[in-house]
Amino acid sequence: MVGKNDFAIAASAVATQFPTLGKGEGVVLMGHGSPRDNNQSFGNTYKMLQETFDKMGLPVVVGTVEEVDTPNVDEVLEQIKARGYKTVHMFPLMIVAGDHANNDMAGDDDDSWKSQFEASGAFDSVECQIAGLGEIADIQQLYIAHTKAAVDSLNG
Repeated sequence: MVGKNDFAIAASAVATQFPTLGKGEGVVLMGHGSPRDNNQSFGNTYKMLQETFDKMGLPVVVGTVEEVDTPNVDEVLEQIKARGYKTVHMFPLMIVAGDHANNDMAGDDDDSWKSQFEASGAFDSVECQIAGLGEIADIQQLYIAHTKAAVDSLNG
């Protein structure tokens, strides 16, 4: 069960990984998404996380690697362009930075997010950071707290 403050805790923890951002710089977070309606069923988790970053005043756009989910790469690219960012820092929004981070986000193939952003010609720089959320201490603590709550609920 997602707690009342979990989005704020997660967003703050993720933001600690961002470089110091100057004018015209933005961050893209690539989550996994789902080809099913799971994202919508949970109240649109990505939308709620996006709203949290917006309330924090951070230049972040959240998207999903699944093309059938939303926001997908095309929507993210349009949002970044509309915000006028010229330097983009991409991070995986995944516990482990594996295949999706290395290939779908930062890969050299034409269909990677990095390649699509570069091919758009709208940006001076597109940089990718490969580190999973599981490496962030506050994210680890969030998992521990939820695990403890689940175990405690079983023990009545």
